[in-house]
Amino acid sequence: MKLAFSTNAFIKKSLTFAIKSIAKSGYEGIEIVVDSPHAFLPLKQSRLDTIRKNLKDYNLEVTNLNANTVAGWHKKIPHTGYFEPSLSNNNEKLRKWRIKYTKNAIDVACELQAPSISITSGVIRNANMEKNIHNFQHSLEEIADYAEQKDVLIGIEYEPGLLVGSSADVLSIVPRKYSNIGLNFDVCHAAVLNENISSVIKKFKNKLFHTHISDCKNKIHYHLIPGLGDINFNSMYKALRMINYKGFLTAELYTYSDQPQQAAKSTYKYLYNLVR
Repeated sequence: MKLAFSTNAFIKKSLTFAIKSIAKSGYEGIEIVVDSPHAFLPLKQSRLDTIRKNLKDYNLEVTNLNANTVAGWHKKIPHTGYFEPSLSNNNEKLRKWRIKYTKNAIDVACELQAPSISITSGVIRNANMEKNIHNFQHSLEEIADYAEQKDVLIGIEYEPGLLVGSSADVLSIVPRKYSNIGLNFDVCHAAVLNENISSVIKKFKNKLFHTHISDCKNKIHYHLIPGLGDINFNSMYKALRMINYKGFLTAELYTYSDQPQQAAKSTYKYLYNLVR
């Protein structure tokens, strides 16, 4: 398995700086967050060309486009909690905007040769839960049809507090007829939910499209550098090998935005020793 790092640790730096730093830390891959401050969509062709050139110059593969959030829609300081407007939103106009945004992310994935994008469901609303689920399923169908034409995979990321908040939710809500919809697996989220990480990996098998790697402690949702928390990464890695996972291990450490370079280097050392 190859190693990658997500740009959301570098929100206080430019995307060019992030690409250079991630490559110099030893990684072969990069996850680009298609949101503010680096790449809120749509992007001009000149901007795409610059990103493509930087990736080529530093010999990095794009592992995934992270379309989980839309902080840029709020026109405020970027924050990873901006899930709305979502694909489950009851406001049809806003939901259609997010569908269009997600399709745009699929187009950019094609441009940058990324195999997948990741998405989220939106936050839990206690009222009209059934309608929210219905909205999300219909949004998924439209997005999946579009992604199939582009040969791009859709990885749903579950998270506590979201409508799709567990691995069981992914299995129950996702339309089974789509082979291109699967899981973007965040191991910290699974640990917070007290899920057995190895069991989740084995349960999804070839529907596990991409990973977000970080540690956490005492089931608190705070992403830590691997090795600083409670997660058994040896067991996780063994399970990934058992299902013949061919994707990247992509570190996602947005909690280290004040020291992204140090976090990238420390994480690379840990993951390198894990996989070697």
